[in-house]
Amino acid sequence: MQYDFYYTSPSGRVIPVIAAKGFKHKFLGLTGYEKRDYGLLLEPCKFVHTFFIKYPVDIIYLDKNNKVITTKRYIKPFRISLPVPGAKKILKFPSSLNAIAFLKEGTNIELSKTIY
Repeated sequence: MQYDFYYTSPSGRVIPVIAAKGFKHKFLGLTGYEKRDYGLLLEPCKFVHTFFIKYPVDIIYLDKNNKVITTKRYIKPFRISLPVPGAKKILKFPSSLNAIAFLKEGTNIELSKTIY
């Protein structure tokens, strides 16, 4: 699988990220899959669903400059997140990756094209 970006969590873990391309990919997202070891970037996006996802997810709401507006941890399957004012992008990870531990609001997220 080819990844579009790499996200380094506050704990130092490097997690691959796929950018959702098109409505179908955005809508389906992580649905139907067993736990994955990568995240999904949804842009533009203000809220997400967890319908048909078989595991809880963590969500990072970002503004247009990749600044963290807020995070939501451990969203269970078959839920809808509420829209967050100012959110332009969302990073969605399986909760098992612990991608948002220690992440604070106002932090700028860097999505790099290569692992460094």
